[in-house]
Amino acid sequence: MQQLSFAQRYDEYKQAVETTLASLIPQQLPDTLYEPMRYTLLSGGKRVRPVLAMLACDAVGGNGMDALYAGIAVEILHNFTLIHDDIMDAASVRRNRPTVHVKWNESAAILSGDGMIAIAYQTLLRSPDLTRLRELIEAMNTGIIEVCEGQALDLEFQDCATIGLTQYFEMIDKKTAKMLELAVKVGGIIGGGSGTQIEALCRYAQTAGIAFQVQDDWLDITADAAKLGKTIGGDILEGKKTYLIIKALEQRDSLPDSDRTLLDEFLQKRGLSAEYIPTMQCLFEQNGIFANARYEVERLTHEAHAALDALPDNVGRTFLHEFATMLLERTH
Repeated sequence: MQQLSFAQRYDEYKQAVETTLASLIPQQLPDTLYEPMRYTLLSGGKRVRPVLAMLACDAVGGNGMDALYAGIAVEILHNFTLIHDDIMDAASVRRNRPTVHVKWNESAAILSGDGMIAIAYQTLLRSPDLTRLRELIEAMNTGIIEVCEGQALDLEFQDCATIGLTQYFEMIDKKTAKMLELAVKVGGIIGGGSGTQIEALCRYAQTAGIAFQVQDDWLDITADAAKLGKTIGGDILEGKKTYLIIKALEQRDSLPDSDRTLLDEFLQKRGLSAEYIPTMQCLFEQNGIFANARYEVERLTHEAHAALDALPDNVGRTFLHEFATMLLERTH
């Protein structure tokens, strides 16, 4: 039988995720609880986390389809965090659609997000092999706590005059990379992976996840708005201290006067209006900040590839390599 390509395997797993997700949220009252859940979970996307869980299961010698429900559980948790993050960030658009708290209201968004936590655990328990259930539950609980820690750090950093890259990487490790780590961890557990193999998967996901966020910071101000699915330069509008801002602040003393003034205004006002976004793009481009970000993404992706050396040399491992490369090459 002909071996599937990475793209074919990804599509196969993604379709299984979409079909299963569509059956998970009950069509019942109250609408203000369940409709926001369906709206959020059936909004499409790459389904990075569940597919990653399934590939991780393959990579340790398991059957990727056995990790379908566990991977979807992680996807549901991820989407729960997005609903609540959008409230805290006052975001109006996600994936080219109104955010839940805008379409309904904040109370409905909070409740539907809370309900999705329980549905995530219900979904996990549908996995065909729960021999290592305690490990799965511990991984899920740790993942939720650390994502909350990451969001708390993100909010705290908004009140700090400056933060360093070490603090930034700690924050995005918790806020972004942990859900990817959780995905490979549950996939590795269900696939029967050893402790060493699961540690390698987590190192892979951690470095790929940080690369993903640095690239996200870069794409936030360089991508096409329609492809990105949200406002271009949203991080600038919200006053977020992204990789780009932190690198610019590190170089502040060597920047032209006009750029120093612009950065000072960004800090003082905790963000800038939309008219300043082209100026900030020029600042990042002309001072090598975009180039720094691209280099960092490539360096971290290389580390992610290297972490996979501890895994068996099989198709699953090869697909994880291609998965990290796919993230590196994305444009939105």
